[in-house]
Amino acid sequence: MKVLLITHRADAPRFIERVADETRSRGAEPVVFYVEDFPTKATISFAQGPDGERFLLGGHAIGAGDAIWARRYHAPVGLPEAMHPGHRRMVLAETERFLHGVLAACPAFKVDPYARVRGADHKPLQQRIFREAGVRTPRTLGTNEPEAARAFLASCPDGAVVKMLSPEPFRKDDGKLQVVMTSEVRPETLEKLEQLRLCPMYFQERVPKAYELRVTVFGTKVFAARLDSPTFAGAEVDWRTKGLETIEAWRDHALPRHVEDALHRYQDAVGLQYGAADFIVTPAGEHVLLEVNPAGEFFWLEANPPHHPMVAALVDVLVGVPGSRRRFPDLPAPPDA
Repeated sequence: MKVLLITHRADAPRFIERVADETRSRGAEPVVFYVEDFPTKATISFAQGPDGERFLLGGHAIGAGDAIWARRYHAPVGLPEAMHPGHRRMVLAETERFLHGVLAACPAFKVDPYARVRGADHKPLQQRIFREAGVRTPRTLGTNEPEAARAFLASCPDGAVVKMLSPEPFRKDDGKLQVVMTSEVRPETLEKLEQLRLCPMYFQERVPKAYELRVTVFGTKVFAARLDSPTFAGAEVDWRTKGLETIEAWRDHALPRHVEDALHRYQDAVGLQYGAADFIVTPAGEHVLLEVNPAGEFFWLEANPPHHPMVAALVDVLVGVPGSRRRFPDLPAPPDA
């Protein structure tokens, strides 16, 4: 059995090596495919004939009985600088379409199918499913209507936050990328609401925090970790802004049954093996879902406290340890993305 690990060279090498080593320990062959090398350095081929299809990625045949972990994607590098911008856009679009088309057709087990990841990565959908499962989500307004935003923000006596729905970073004048974090709505925010006519935004009521949770799902296994984020100055709104400072402060957490059941219900609804969910726990002990990232980071919770055995859980799913994979008998296969 081969396990194809799709990633890029800027990804954490120790993490990828850890997954590869765990895969070998199960008697499977790890194959690391650096996706930014395609098409300039690495090859992918799809062939079909009377006897069926053949899938070659980096010279390795991947098919039924194998597994694919789509860890990270990346745009190609190494295209000629003199390439016409129109040709470059066409090449990038065709390369992406070809890659995902081959992966969609390949019968290997996937964590997770690209089309399902794309289809699940929507906060409105996540909030609806969890609300229907009996788990609270923040009162929310997503809009491009300034007056609606003003009325909503005026109805939030404890304040509100604003967040992006897209992970697209902002490229500054010096070329560096800056991720836009969840931020508090301030008076100057209200003065700029007319800009909603150019781009919608997502507003949520401020939920009081006792602590926060990162709950990670690998197939049928669930790991919950707790961070007392209010104790870290600057992490009151979004703990990621102080991520390195908090890295040793995460602790194991026992998740209430009804919250875990709701998380299972969500994963089954969207047809995904993996998910990284963020919750606020209020001073009254109520669990409030913020979002579920279908490709969120998790390795820091194994390399640091609470040292959850997450790589082993991931590889369990990839190699098909009995009882480790979620089953979706009533869910149609994802369409070609």
